[in-house]
Amino acid sequence: MTGAREYYRETGSGEALAFYFCGWEKCEPGHAFGPAVRPHFLFHFILSGRGYYERGGVRHALRAGQGFLILPGESTCYEADRDEPWEYCWIGFGGKEAGGILKECGLGEDSLIYEDRSGGRLKREMMQLVDSFVHSEVNNYSLLGRLYLCLSCMVAKAPAGGGAVQDYVSRSLEFIRNNFSYDIGVAEIARSVGIDRTYLYRIFRRQVGEAPKEYLTAFRLGRAAEMLEDTALSVTEIALSCGFKEASLFDRHFGAAYHCTPLQYRRERKRMRQIGEQRG
Repeated sequence: MTGAREYYRETGSGEALAFYFCGWEKCEPGHAFGPAVRPHFLFHFILSGRGYYERGGVRHALRAGQGFLILPGESTCYEADRDEPWEYCWIGFGGKEAGGILKECGLGEDSLIYEDRSGGRLKREMMQLVDSFVHSEVNNYSLLGRLYLCLSCMVAKAPAGGGAVQDYVSRSLEFIRNNFSYDIGVAEIARSVGIDRTYLYRIFRRQVGEAPKEYLTAFRLGRAAEMLEDTALSVTEIALSCGFKEASLFDRHFGAAYHCTPLQYRRERKRMRQIGEQRG
């Protein structure tokens, strides 16, 4: 039995990620679309059957578990197989970050065919996105949330090469910069980049020169020193703001790193600043 559903609801172009439309269709034998041009990214995922996708004169035979991406402004066409016509679902989207997200999914100018590695998650998320228009009230936030979930299923797992190691370390450093004020440790850092803590420790030592825990503590203390110099916050406020659960713990770490108490550091930095202003 053939059929089709398509739903449109623009979440606002120009944002980081914008949803435009989604749909599902169980095609008739030989059903074709195009050649045509789309103004945004359009991704189709094949649920069952077979078909053909043509771009730039190159024809790709595709099957269930694969997908194909249409780039903005490119003329493409696609056609259902005559013996085993495909059933697929699709999402149309854009936004400033769309291209970068697709790159993380392993898709781009020279790689437009997708092989599913999600174990069925992508199929479920895409169909839940389509079904959300039927079974519940939808709004911009729920649509963007479901769109992000779909794309998260497609993110490519990095290979275990040197480039992957650098990527793991870079993402770990970014995670620390963005979350140092919270109650995080090595386990949370490792979980954020998708590797175990033993492997994180090994590559972090090799790339950064110190263990993740040591780096995190030094980063927190560096931010605390800046706050002691540039703000009037109390030592307790600064300690809690930089991820230390107790002021006494903060004092101990700060003393070991700077060889003085936080208050002594503040007074000395204030004195040095006043001397500089007088000389200037």
